[in-house]
Amino acid sequence: MCAQAQHRFGIMPQINTDFKIGQLLKVNTKLENRFILYQNPIQTNASRSEYERTDIELIVSANKGRLKNAGVGYLIRRSDNDGSFLHRSIQQYSFGQQISNLQLAHRLRTDQTFEKQEAVQYRVRYRLSLEKPLSGLKVDPKEYYMKFNTEVMGILKEQKTNMELRLLSALGYNHSDEDQLEIGFDYRAEDLIGSNTENLLWLTVGWYHSF
Repeated sequence: MCAQAQHRFGIMPQINTDFKIGQLLKVNTKLENRFILYQNPIQTNASRSEYERTDIELIVSANKGRLKNAGVGYLIRRSDNDGSFLHRSIQQYSFGQQISNLQLAHRLRTDQTFEKQEAVQYRVRYRLSLEKPLSGLKVDPKEYYMKFNTEVMGILKEQKTNMELRLLSALGYNHSDEDQLEIGFDYRAEDLIGSNTENLLWLTVGWYHSF
């Protein structure tokens, strides 16, 4: 039997918040849901459209000193397939740079995923983000901006390797220094090594709030 590529389209709403603990630590939290609107072929015991999962992620990073922007975190995911939970430990380092009116952000992340009756999965990820104001040299309150992300990922599980590619294009509105709203498309190509590649396209709607 020949393997068939999986294609999915859906909506992925997010709520992101960040706040500081004193002068030394910064905390970022994210609540993300995924709802599939269309998929082909349809998986066993699934429907063409369905709720897929909920992620809760927390990252604590240094806000000053030699370890500034280095962080550790934890993610828990509930899957609608069987109601099971996935746990993930996270380590990352990020930094930004300004080039003319472009804001670049780099993030290097490693993580380890733990599931019941599954081998541990290890991943190495690099993400490059670009943010550009639609007017002026910087994004001021009540102004729009564009954001582009590209991320490559290496995966190791049970001594088998794989790769994943992610691309994001979004329009953002900077309501204030504390609140931003973004809407765009997130494309993901999973399991690139082999014949079972999954193509996923998500309409993303994100709200970002700083306390």
